[in-house]
Amino acid sequence: MGNAKSTDEKPKKSVRRKSATTPSTSSSSRPSISSQGNRKPLLSVNQRQIIKGCMDNSKDDLGERIFRRALERRDDFKQFIDKLTKKQRYENSSYLKQFLLGVVDNLTDIDEINRLAEDFGCNHVQFRANGFKPDFFACTADAVTTECTFLDQAAHPTSETAAAWSLLTSHVFSAVRDGYYAELRRQRKSSNAFRARVSVDVVSTGTDDGTSLSSATRRSNSPQEEIAENYEHHQSTSTHHHHHSSSTNDSCVESSGNFLAPPTVY
Repeated sequence: MGNAKSTDEKPKKSVRRKSATTPSTSSSSRPSISSQGNRKPLLSVNQRQIIKGCMDNSKDDLGERIFRRALERRDDFKQFIDKLTKKQRYENSSYLKQFLLGVVDNLTDIDEINRLAEDFGCNHVQFRANGFKPDFFACTADAVTTECTFLDQAAHPTSETAAAWSLLTSHVFSAVRDGYYAELRRQRKSSNAFRARVSVDVVSTGTDDGTSLSSATRRSNSPQEEIAENYEHHQSTSTHHHHHSSSTNDSCVESSGNFLAPPTVY
């Protein structure tokens, strides 16, 4: 009876796995990332053999060939490539080939494919200043499917080879876009946090010498305040002196006369 139960449980598990992996092969990579317990390969055995055979026939210039195909599809992608230095072009084409080799080496591990793809997308955020757009990933995916299908060298029906590569690239470059946007959000959050911290520091200190904004404002207005205060003080003093001089006018004249007159000789 115990053996009968164990044999009954196995087909139930296999049925659950099939239902869980069906949407992940046709939708974006985000659902497959969340279901990390899902280990079913993305492709069938025959599809994996086709793709590995194609990569075995590839040469060192695979990345360059894919880029050339992408350039023919979009003018803005060509403009982006033209802005890169010769070294950057070589590094990007080499990185693309190494990325595809890494994906092909892990065709039975969806989680590892997603990780490689997200890292690949994350790496392209730095090229936004050169005119890179996330739409270029779709263009690159199409170029990969077309170029790699030719690598089969008619060993299989073209439609079968193209379908295998299309299934792989649609999943892979969906995860690539996820990695790109995730890194973009991370950088923006970091930038916003830095700006907020700087603004708080400016408000708390006010000026470079440590004085507050209010004291700095008062200090900047102090010349005008001093002029006004001096003027008011002068007005009050002159008014007071006018009243005082009217009562002591004679004495003031005498004293001034005695001061200007020649000394008296006795």
